[in-house]
Order: sequence, then structure tokens, then C-alpha cells
Amino acid sequence: MKRLPYLTFMLLLALVVPLRASPPIGAVVQSWHYDAATNTATATIANTSDKDITAFNISLTETYADHSVTNHELLVDMLSAVELVQKVKGTSDEDRIRRKFGNGTLAAYQTRDEVFHYNNGKVLTAFQGTIDVVAYLDGSAEATNTAALERMREHRNADLRSHQKANQILKEVLADPTIQAPTEEAIKRLENLLRVYKAQRHYTVDIEPSLIEAVAHDLKIAAAQHLGGEAEVLQRYVAEKDQHISMLSKHAQLKTGAAQ
Repeated sequence: MKRLPYLTFMLLLALVVPLRASPPIGAVVQSWHYDAATNTATATIANTSDKDITAFNISLTETYADHSVTNHELLVDMLSAVELVQKVKGTSDEDRIRRKFGNGTLAAYQTRDEVFHYNNGKVLTAFQGTIDVVAYLDGSAEATNTAALERMREHRNADLRSHQKANQILKEVLADPTIQAPTEEAIKRLENLLRVYKAQRHYTVDIEPSLIEAVAHDLKIAAAQHLGGEAEVLQRYVAEKDQHISMLSKHAQLKTGAAQ
């Protein structure tokens, strides 16, 4: 699960925000509670729609005792939890994972808590929190914040391109009969892709390097565990990633019912 802050400094106030009778989109910030003992704030997000939610964006405004004001946003994306639940379906881990994550989403008419931890510092005196982008399990989205919707799309498309690039490399290695150590060669090519990417300047989010690194890490673990013939292991891994890519493709575009 990903929680992506758009400012590095974030504090939250203990305040209850009433549920709106007619929210503009399918989720609202229902309440906030501050625990002084642990210096944490818990925000309760309510899904007021009849569809399961896979991601949402919160826009926050905090006012401090020194009269300064901070504006920032937080994107919470639950697609990784959705995928995990699907991946363990039919296994011995399914019940445990479902007890923890449900189906991986913020289900229709349910709530979810976001807990924020912060250091000693400024004291908040007021805040306002608004859910302004919601992505649904059916691949649709609602938004009152155009820029945040585009960031959500950019984030998901970067993830999609990362998996596509990694899988392309693995397929190229598998297709070359002259390669004697396919796992080693695949890792080498993935790491070279990362070196080249990190050496360049980027003005948009093209790929997510950590996802490429994760694929290389997976291959190293598989090689160390000797889970079968190298080609067979790579082929199974590629097949799993193809399924993941298919799922991401459905959720990357985030089609809206009306122009934003």
C-alpha cells in the first residue's frame, strides 16, 4: 500500500469533521482524533459510494499556533493490497490476508483509518481535510482536483511502465537460446537499465526505479533458493508479472464520467 505525501512536513489536528450529507465524490473525511500520549492523529475516511475504492487523495490545510499555515496533499493507493489478496486466493494464507485487508480496498459504505505520526514541533489550532480524488475498483474515478487526478494517473502509469520494461527484459533473455545463465543475465540487464535511468535527468515520472530493483531482488532470491530450472523459474515469474500488468492496465487510466 502506498501513501504519498506531497509535502514532507505534515501535522494533523484533533478535530471531528461532520460527514457531508451530499458529498461531491464517493468518500469523505469523517473524523480526526489526536492522541497526545502517542503524538499521533487518526483520520477516519468513509466510503459513501456503492463501489469499492482503490485509491484516494486528501487535500489538507493546517493552521498552527504561530499563525502559519501549511497546505499539502496525501495520496493513498491500495492496489498493492488488492493484488496481494488476489495472489493468495486459494492458498493457506488467504484467510489471514483477508482478515487483515478484506478485498484490499476501502469497501463500499465502509471506513478506514489513516494514522499519522509526527515529531514534537508546531501546535495545530485548525485544519480542513477534503477527499478530492477517488479511484474505484472498476477502473473509474471521480475528482474535484484535476492536478491530483493527473498525479494519480502518472503514478500508476509509471508503475505500469516499470513492470512492462522489466518483463520485456526477461522475455528477451528467455528468447535468446545462446544465454547460458538467464537469471544472471536478466539481473545484469535490469541493473544496467537502472544505472542508465538514474544517470539521466527526468522532468516527468517515467518509471519507478524501486519496482525495477524489486524485480532484480526477486530474481536473486529465486536463484539462491534453487526453485527449479532457471528458464522455468523465469517463465513462471514472467507469467505472474503479465497478470499484474493486465491488472495495472485496467487501473492506470482512471476514466471519469465527465470532463474534469
